[in-house]
Amino acid sequence: MALTLKANGDLLGVADRNRAVVIGVLLGSGEESHLNEDLDELTRLLETLGVAVAGRVIQKRQRLSPKCLVGTGKVMEIKSLLEALCANVVVFDHSLTAPQLRNLEKMLECEVLDRTGVILEIFSRHAKTNQARTQVEIARLEYELPRMTGAWTHFQRQAGGGVRSRGMGEKQLEVDRRRARERIARLHKQLEQIQKEKRTQRKSRSKELKVALVGYTNSGKTTLMKSMTRTDVSGRNELFATLDTNIKVIDPKTRPKILLSDTVGFIKNLPHSLVDSFKSTLDEVLEADLILHVVDVAFSEYRDHIEVTESVLRDIGAAEIPAMIVFNKSDQLDDGVLPRILQSAYLDSIVVSAFSDVDVGRLRNHIFDFFKKNFRYSLLKVSSDEQQVQSLIFNTCVVRSADYSIEGVVIFEVEATPAILQRLKPWQCDELPEVEGESL
Repeated sequence: MALTLKANGDLLGVADRNRAVVIGVLLGSGEESHLNEDLDELTRLLETLGVAVAGRVIQKRQRLSPKCLVGTGKVMEIKSLLEALCANVVVFDHSLTAPQLRNLEKMLECEVLDRTGVILEIFSRHAKTNQARTQVEIARLEYELPRMTGAWTHFQRQAGGGVRSRGMGEKQLEVDRRRARERIARLHKQLEQIQKEKRTQRKSRSKELKVALVGYTNSGKTTLMKSMTRTDVSGRNELFATLDTNIKVIDPKTRPKILLSDTVGFIKNLPHSLVDSFKSTLDEVLEADLILHVVDVAFSEYRDHIEVTESVLRDIGAAEIPAMIVFNKSDQLDDGVLPRILQSAYLDSIVVSAFSDVDVGRLRNHIFDFFKKNFRYSLLKVSSDEQQVQSLIFNTCVVRSADYSIEGVVIFEVEATPAILQRLKPWQCDELPEVEGESL
């Protein structure tokens, strides 16, 4: 699991380093209960990597130590605890600077990680598609770049290039940093090409109704998507199981068609480099007509998860998109009153279990009702030989009636969104045409 750098900058998963001690710092008047919740989450992150947490240490401080985050005396206590627990990894629930990382590894004589490094390792393991792998590698290299000084012991200069060389050559460290920057630049170009392809795909879906699932990691978004779309979408009970956007039709029989997208989960203190790298993935959220904000209602501090998700939505510019809170995992609740309290406290919310067909059906109807509120009525007059237009109408509109009685013409009474009706504007008519002096 440890983030050990090889000469080419790749991350290594070291299987034998599987017992860790987690460290938290309580600043000023902060509440220890909140810090313990953060350390619980860090523990779950490590468990996702197969790392057992043997113990935890909390230090109260007025300010962070620039040398090693915590006091030097506390570092010695941690070292003794490592020996007592036979642990050999220390993980801080705080970002470490390059000097802090070097100092701590020297003093503790073991692998030292921070929260960002752990999240990056999980992302690295779960990235499957070319886009996700590229995004993760960019974030990882940007994270490792300032920390490379702790990864090398051979600081001798390379040969300068012969007797006429003006210098002694670059340090190996300088070479590695330069190569890392060049690699980042190449990856950004590669990602831009992938993004262009994704934008083309999104453009082809621009007239479809779109719903995006968002929420805290492991809130059950993928399982909910699997139940709603009746498809075999892979979902696992672990953090950041989904990194790539999956898009499925909620119900192929429903007209107009509604697309549902599953996105990467959010987490408290998500590294900025990852947010920036995954903005292209989150573009699906920005183009959604409705956001389903999935919340794990069985988690005691679900309100914190709501705040984190809403904060990320604001950061990516999605705060103005209509959103509906879906309180998931109701099957894990012992409190039968809580669902009614939640629906009173959060307007237009719904409490469901992704494993209940009845609940999933209610959620589908909830989504359909949302779109029906925005539907507008229209009459369409289409030539009988305009098969593509007729196909578009049946795929994107609620067809109330279709009259084929007039030779060469089909009259449709439809309901659709304003965007679809704008697309069908050339075929709109104000009133039903008459046949043999009578109104249709």
